[in-house]
Amino acid sequence: MTPFEQAMQQAAAGQLQVPIVSTATGDVSYFGYQLAVHKMNLSLMAAGMKCNGITFTQIKKYYGLKGRTAKECLPQLKQMVESFKQAA
Repeated sequence: MTPFEQAMQQAAAGQLQVPIVSTATGDVSYFGYQLAVHKMNLSLMAAGMKCNGITFTQIKKYYGLKGRTAKECLPQLKQMVESFKQAA
């Protein structure tokens, strides 16, 4: 089980308190926000840019992605985002 899946389970069980993310259109799920930000970071990395504050390896380990490059892992993360949207 990946750290992301563990965090979602702990939040659902009430063992982990997650912050509320407020936007102009209302509150959004913290995990949805996290997925969106990491998808943006991974997209930038796949295009050859660097991101301050997070590395490719951190994103890869957190979500359990398989691949050597950001380009190889990006479709997997996009699939996770779509699955999360459908579940919400």
